[in-house]
Amino acid sequence: MALEPSVVTVTGPDRAALLTDLTLRFGHIELVSEREIVLPGGGRGHELTVRHRPFTSELGGVVAPRAAAPAAEPPAAVAAPPAPPPAAPPVREPAPAAATPQPPAAAPPGPDADRVHAEAQRALAEAREQAGALVTEAREQARQALDQGRADAEQLRRDAQSEAARIAATAEADKARAVDEVRAEAEKALEAARAEAAQAREQAAADEEARIQQAVAARVRELDNDADGRRVAAEHEGRRIVQAAQEEAVRIKQAAEKELSDARVEARAITREAREQADALLREARGQADLAGVESRALGEAVRDAQHRLRDLSSQITSQLQAAQKDLNDRTSLHSVQARLRAGGSEGTAAEVAEHLSRILRGGGTREEQ
Repeated sequence: MALEPSVVTVTGPDRAALLTDLTLRFGHIELVSEREIVLPGGGRGHELTVRHRPFTSELGGVVAPRAAAPAAEPPAAVAAPPAPPPAAPPVREPAPAAATPQPPAAAPPGPDADRVHAEAQRALAEAREQAGALVTEAREQARQALDQGRADAEQLRRDAQSEAARIAATAEADKARAVDEVRAEAEKALEAARAEAAQAREQAAADEEARIQQAVAARVRELDNDADGRRVAAEHEGRRIVQAAQEEAVRIKQAAEKELSDARVEARAITREAREQADALLREARGQADLAGVESRALGEAVRDAQHRLRDLSSQITSQLQAAQKDLNDRTSLHSVQARLRAGGSEGTAAEVAEHLSRILRGGGTREEQ
């Protein structure tokens, strides 16, 4: 079964050492499966399959994966597959248009609605900038804590190795010095035995030399056993120091993760408060826009009413002008003048004609109608 690029399987005799090494190499890990196996050397071991994720993530978006820092050398029995190549950091897409609702397009908003909308947009942008700055600061603090934890763990491991090497070197030096002292003592005793054997019988000298050599061999064996015990003790002490360093590294890692979690919670709270304020401002802007739309519709109806009245007045004026033109034509025609003259009337002057036209336009009617 093909594994995901983020899934890693390792084997080794020590489960805690495997988990610590994976944590230092990949950051946050999730245990997928675990089983006991028989190692190639015949010993019992563990096989762990984990899924790793980056150290940090962006709030509400996609975060580019960060390359894992070089970890300490894994145990010889750990056989980890090569890590997948780091993926290219994804490009942050702009926020969708639905995040900032626009006012209804029924009627253009007034200047107050535009100002309120601009202030809401500016407040939302400032809140986003503050949230981004807080998240960036939290990431930097978490990264520094993780780097410090790695450095401390590496320093503890080097100190443990140096201490183990020093203890081993001291034990070897003590062993060599003890062997030299025993040999020197044996040589002195042998010389004394040979001097005494020269004065005694040859058989007694041979027995004394054999006894001295047996004592030397026993002393050498005793010193060898003592040196082996010291070496074993030094190895145990080195293992204890390395285990303590690994536990300290795990504790530092957990503390860094806790600080990162607290920073994320605080950033989410700030972002939520900023969104609530922006929503309130947007609701107020929508109300102002709706009010402006109602006022705009009322103004449109008033304009249409005025246009209708203007058209009615224009039609009335046109009809009155037509009536005045007709009456003027009738009064100034040749037949009308002759008829009035025959009836004993007089022809009106230009002033009377103009006054007659003004009365018609004012709605006063003609002189005959009055």
